[in-house]
Amino acid sequence: MDTKNDQTVVLTLDAGGTNFSFAALRGGKQVGESVVLPAEANDRDRSLANMFAGFQQVADQAGGPARAISFAFPGPADYRRGVLYNVGNLPAYAGGVPLADILSEKFGIPVFINNDGDLFALGEATAGLLPEVNAKLEASGSLQRYRNLIGLTLGTGFGGGIVLEGKLLQGDNSMTGEVWLLRHGLAPNVNAEEGVSIRAVTGAYAEAASDPQASERTPHDIARIAQGELEGDAAAAREAYARLGRVLGDAIANLVTLLDGMVVIGGGLSKSHELFMPALLEMVNSPFSDQPGAQPRLVQHVYNLEDPADAEAFYKPAPLSASGEPEYLPRTAVGISRLGANEAVGLGAYAVAVAALETSNT
Repeated sequence: MDTKNDQTVVLTLDAGGTNFSFAALRGGKQVGESVVLPAEANDRDRSLANMFAGFQQVADQAGGPARAISFAFPGPADYRRGVLYNVGNLPAYAGGVPLADILSEKFGIPVFINNDGDLFALGEATAGLLPEVNAKLEASGSLQRYRNLIGLTLGTGFGGGIVLEGKLLQGDNSMTGEVWLLRHGLAPNVNAEEGVSIRAVTGAYAEAASDPQASERTPHDIARIAQGELEGDAAAAREAYARLGRVLGDAIANLVTLLDGMVVIGGGLSKSHELFMPALLEMVNSPFSDQPGAQPRLVQHVYNLEDPADAEAFYKPAPLSASGEPEYLPRTAVGISRLGANEAVGLGAYAVAVAALETSNT
């Protein structure tokens, strides 16, 4: 999908528990200034009034009629129908609020609501990591191309989305990509989010570090300690991120087994990828046990696109067999978001709307 040359105007929203940030996009780029209004998280009438006002203000700035509204909103939700249920940080929208219908009736245009992890994956598949990878493969002379992408976000929680053959996979209950509910690979009595989140890093460091300020350290502090830029327990800091890498690697191995796609990682914790990527790659490329002849976790070999040597090996064309055909070398890779989570979500929202509008016109 070529969003860069599309002239459709789509209104978007970054819905936080404190503020709503509105924007208008054309060709995947923002038109005019963002509009920020209070979310009014506990008062539905006031929150909806601000939502109406915000969308109207960015629509007025766009200089042309908007054709759709498309944005991410916290679930659980029936995203196909645009109905919201229990929302932790926006309780005004709990209990089955038909937000898509409300907005569509107000503005007279289609409304598309999705999970932010889904839109992150779609944004990276449309204009981020996936097209970059395929362009580099083409430039290297490789015949391999990738069409499937698993998007993962690491921050307060562990989120995800899945794009198969260029299309967002939603599932029968709008619940595909709920990766936070995968089993924790090192502590099977809890879910993966307890090992892949801000609290996982800070908790692991606070528990193990001989640092009088251990309980007050942020993930950024811990990363700086691990890299020797800040005084603290460097060994405990490195291990906190390595543990995240092992849990994340276990989750990725399960996802790649089922979906056989590239993996892109975004969110605040992804900035410290050099601290967790080695453990992640060791986990996905290792056997199930240390016994001789143990079965590898994956058929595919997984490469780290952030490591120059690994990236060079990944992009190198497969050698030719005796028959002159490229050898079959099943492989995939993990890379860090090329867009940043916020831009990827916005582009994903834009892509959803453009694709739906094109379908309705055929």
